[in-house]
Amino acid sequence: MIQVIHRAFDILELCAKNTEQVHSLSEIADKLNLNHTTCANILKTLVTRNYIEQVGYKKGYRLGTMAFHLTGNFSFRKDLVQLAKKQMEELVDELNETCILSVLRKTDMKRIVLHEVQSRNELSVRTTLEKDAYSAATGRLLLAFLPDREIDTIIEKFGLPHIHRWPEAVTNEKFWQEIRKIREAGVVFQHDPNLIVGLAVPVIKEDKVIASLSIYMPEMRYQGDMKVIALNRLKEAAARINNNLAELKNNL
Repeated sequence: MIQVIHRAFDILELCAKNTEQVHSLSEIADKLNLNHTTCANILKTLVTRNYIEQVGYKKGYRLGTMAFHLTGNFSFRKDLVQLAKKQMEELVDELNETCILSVLRKTDMKRIVLHEVQSRNELSVRTTLEKDAYSAATGRLLLAFLPDREIDTIIEKFGLPHIHRWPEAVTNEKFWQEIRKIREAGVVFQHDPNLIVGLAVPVIKEDKVIASLSIYMPEMRYQGDMKVIALNRLKEAAARINNNLAELKNNL
């Protein structure tokens, strides 16, 4: 039993050396001199507990979100959060609506908030740290920009959305229609049954969607000119974050 614990920590330490690098099962087992079956069983448990994230179908593993909770540092993309903070604060200063930066945790199909800036309105939207991806504008956007094969794997594992989670995507045909719409538009609009409106756009690094920037507001304030202003300002903020990410890469 103690040996298994040591092996689990060895795997975590290997993945922690580069939190964004994806390691195959063979690579992990060989580097740590582990039996492949034993390694697979340990990884399965770590994935279930979200200490390790399995990236797509047979693509490999990397450090998961729970590993960062242990240190009080939830963001496994610290650079992203730091580069986005100013843009998010400026967006909230201008619109006075809640803004969140999110990623997708594919192991359980949850939208995870990396950073949130709340509005100063007395009636404002309060978000949860985790939410079912099908039910959230951010989750739908992040899902849509995954490769088709990864989306197929997610459907096989979690099924199609329930009507209460994503009413427009309850059949396979309708689901893929929604995915195509999101990809073409580059934005997700969501009207929540609780009279909340969500708008989400992608955050892009090296031509890959790595996160979602979104704003949420009561439906009563999403009227008239606010519809155009909110979307334009959200897109502008995301574009500045994308530029910051590109500059960060160029300065490395």
